[in-house]
Parts: sequence; C-alpha cells; structure tokens
Amino acid sequence: MMPQIDLDKWRLFADLAAADVDVVVAACEERILLTGEELFVEGDSGDSLWIIQSGRVDVFKNIRGDIDRTLASLGAGDVIGEMSFIDQSRRSAGARTAEPSEFLVLSRTAFQSVQRERPEIAAGFYRNLASILAVRLRTTTELYRESVAFSIEATGAGRLNLMALSEELKPVTIYLSGGISIIGRILQMDNSPAGYTLVLKEKSGKIAIVPYHSVQRIEMD
Repeated sequence: MMPQIDLDKWRLFADLAAADVDVVVAACEERILLTGEELFVEGDSGDSLWIIQSGRVDVFKNIRGDIDRTLASLGAGDVIGEMSFIDQSRRSAGARTAEPSEFLVLSRTAFQSVQRERPEIAAGFYRNLASILAVRLRTTTELYRESVAFSIEATGAGRLNLMALSEELKPVTIYLSGGISIIGRILQMDNSPAGYTLVLKEKSGKIAIVPYHSVQRIEMD
C-alpha cells in the first residue's frame, strides 16, 4: 500500500505533482524502527536517503567513549543522510530514533532508475534537496559562528592573550586542524560577519588570514 504523503509538510516534494511523488515513493523501501534504534552510525559507508514519515530522530556525534552530543532533532517530513546520498561519502554523524518511527529509505541505485526513466522528476527532486541543504548549511554556519564567539569570550582570548600578542608582535607558532602549522607574528584579530579571524605575518613576509575555528593551539616561540 502506498504511504500517505502530506505534500504541504514535505519540503523534499515541494512543487512536485502528486503523480511524480508517487514515482519517487515507489522507489523507496519502507522501514519501521523502535525507540533507540540506529539508522546508521558515524563513519559508516552508505548511499541511502532516509525520509521520516512519522516519529522523531536525533542526529548526534560521538564526543568520546559513550558520550554523544545531539546536533539536531528531526521529525516527519525531514530527511537524513542527504550528503552520503549525493556523493556516497561516509556518514558524518550518527542517527538514532527518539521514539518509534517510520521511514521511506531511498537508495542511490533505486533513484538512478528514476533518473533514467523520468529525468524531469529527478531534476525537481534534486532542486528541493539542494534547497534543504542550503537551509541546513546556513543554520550550521550560524551555530558554528556562535560557538567560536562563545569560546573566545569564555577563554578571554579576545580580551587578553591574542590581543597582547598582537600588540607586542611576538613570534608564535599556530597549529591548525589537519596537522598544518604557521610561524609568524599576529598583527590583529578581526570579528567579521563570517566569524573571528587572525591576521598573521609569516616569516617570509606573507600575510595569512586564519579562521579562529581552525586553530588547535598557539605557542610562543
């Protein structure tokens, strides 16, 4: 039996005709999970998009050991796993049901058949998925910016340490995420709409602009 879809609440199917939605839904597998069951875990390989029909799902990242941090709580009409569905990348976070939930699971392979047979439906589907991604990216960027600002204020870095280093032009080594390090002198610390940045003059004389969120630690030479 074809599941009932409330098109007014499902952004993924916005502006698609009911008959076109039926084509996509027919390509999906229906799944039912109980409370506390995992859709997938962080680092898993996967290429399926999970569409929540009912219930609630928590998206989380493991901080350490058995400690998880909830990133989002999603409900009916929301989708999960969109990045892996698009580029087949590993799951960047885990997902677990907060209550009994029903899903439509669309695999990349199944959707490729829709693309071949009904490319106009696939185009509308991807357009809506891109819109959902854009909204989530803006939300994530804003939350990240607020997190960095709070970190700076809580540690006093903006008031004391970094400002003092920039005033005295002391040489420092800045260690960045990814194992990269930069040696130079901090010229100033800026707060722009994009977030906090450090302006650094390297030994070579080049000017480097470093996003504060990428800094792991700073050492004075």
